[in-house]
Amino acid sequence: MPSRNESGLWFEPLPADIRRESSIGAEVHLPASGPPVLDLASLTEADKDTLRQALFENQVIVLRNQTGIDPTTLPALTRIFDPTASDIHSAGEKAVSDPRNILSAYKAGRLPCAPQVGIIGSGKFRSYKGIPELEVVHLDHTTFHEEPLPAEKLAAGYTRPYRWHMDTPFYERLPGEVTVLHAVQVPELPDQKLSFPDGSEEEIAAGATAFFSGARAFELLTPEQQEFALNTTVTYAPQAYEYIRHCKATEDGMTIPTMGRETKAEDMSEWQWDKVAEHPMVWRNPGSDRPFLQVHGCCVYKLTTRDPATGTLTVMNDVERVRATVYAMQRRIWQAGHIYAHRWQEGDLVVFHNRGVMHSITGQLAQYQKEAQADDSKKRLMWQCTMTSGTAPKAFRTYGGVNETGFVRV
Repeated sequence: MPSRNESGLWFEPLPADIRRESSIGAEVHLPASGPPVLDLASLTEADKDTLRQALFENQVIVLRNQTGIDPTTLPALTRIFDPTASDIHSAGEKAVSDPRNILSAYKAGRLPCAPQVGIIGSGKFRSYKGIPELEVVHLDHTTFHEEPLPAEKLAAGYTRPYRWHMDTPFYERLPGEVTVLHAVQVPELPDQKLSFPDGSEEEIAAGATAFFSGARAFELLTPEQQEFALNTTVTYAPQAYEYIRHCKATEDGMTIPTMGRETKAEDMSEWQWDKVAEHPMVWRNPGSDRPFLQVHGCCVYKLTTRDPATGTLTVMNDVERVRATVYAMQRRIWQAGHIYAHRWQEGDLVVFHNRGVMHSITGQLAQYQKEAQADDSKKRLMWQCTMTSGTAPKAFRTYGGVNETGFVRV
């Protein structure tokens, strides 16, 4: 870790009682001689190298007290980590509004001055950054889980992760290297609680963003599972979020346990196979020699495994079996010590490694909607910048014939 340097940017890992076994989290400190709010023009190349080191070693980094940051800084910051990033939000040029896609439920807006930056949160806002009226919705697990928490648990302050995912549509566009989040307004609400399969519980901030490391998830696999994962390519469902829009998830938000609700091909937006995402199961990431298990368990469709000794390919295309196979590999990460839940403070600027972690919304904020109409302190407002990369994820184990395009070969 870099030592403290008054003339340069530096970072330090989050305290051990926050990181625990997650391998996640560092705080970045701006140069003491520079402005208090991030100004990329004032950073040296050494500062930018330190930023990259901080992120790729710790997967999630936070800069505190960034209230007043210019929105255009977010896409420019993204390009420090991925110079190939496109100038378009990964969900497309416009906010997702097609009701066939479950992402439309967020009602996410875009900043007119920085269309790569989405607006997410909870509540209604007027005359915000050139937008006359804005309403954003904080999704919670009760709308997506097959068996949501009962009313008495919700009343007692319990919550769950909504859905573990990477920021990418799995169609036509490649996952961005990073996502940048900025907390414009943080609601003043009581803490809520997560409960885990071993009976343990953990208090988190209402609306905390939860993360787990793909590298830690890989470490938790058996040797047999690791070998399988290193030799496997994941094909995602065509128009993946339309495909699962009527499906319901497990209580940990990692997979779809019941078949039969999937959207039929004829009811989805037009699609073609060469635009459907296909990625390695285990990714190689910048600045790290660790393998990262990176799979969106709700959207998986097919697994193709290559025998390294013979080159023989085995295809698993029964979606129910594919989901069960991936879930058996990921579910063990769902333990308190492996999860980092970011406790938002107003002004936080968080960069997370979208190709190194899975993340999820948490929190039950809907119960405060009526109060928020009269009390602004109950509202939540965030900026989110995630831009399509120009390069596909790299397989940790490369071999002849491995698909490096990021899309299905036809």
